Amino acid sequence: MTIIDSAVTTETKIALVSAVAAIISALMAWHSAATAKSALKLAEADHKEKHVTIKPYLIDSVCWQNDKLENFVSFACSFTNAANAPNTIVRMDLNVHAYDEEGNPSRVILNPIIEDAPSLWDLKKLPAPVNLESRSTLSGWISFKLPLHFVTKRRIDKYELVSTTSLGERVIVESYLLRRLTNDDRQG
Repeated sequence: MTIIDSAVTTETKIALVSAVAAIISALMAWHSAATAKSALKLAEADHKEKHVTIKPYLIDSVCWQNDKLENFVSFACSFTNAANAPNTIVRMDLNVHAYDEEGNPSRVILNPIIEDAPSLWDLKKLPAPVNLESRSTLSGWISFKLPLHFVTKRRIDKYELVSTTSLGERVIVESYLLRRLTNDDRQG
């Protein structure tokens, strides 16, 4: 009987050592998973902080005519880069949504012009590309020349200033009503 008791004791010891090793291994795996999870959270927070979307703010929007009686719309905007990495607005377009006399919707996409802008608010012209350093803000006027048929034959419903960043994100500012300036008001 002593041989059997001795064998059971040896098997029991081996099983006990194996169980302890399995428990230690499970604890190490749990610790590794917790460490990886916290590292992932830190990496996500860092990525989010570096790639926060540019925040636009509409300061003013006006429509006006130049000396040649051409129609323009201008938007005084402020763009804030809250990220801790630089970003660039590579393109700015104006989507003008309108209705014709029968009520059919239409849309035209306009490119900005940089020759002329109102001198209100002491803001400069803001041509694309707009380079924004980390945690910075730039403000300025963006102007667009309206096609004559949109002014005379359409009822404009909405203006959408669509800015595209170097990361491919679109930042949109909408305006439904614009102040009309006379030539005397343009100089502020």
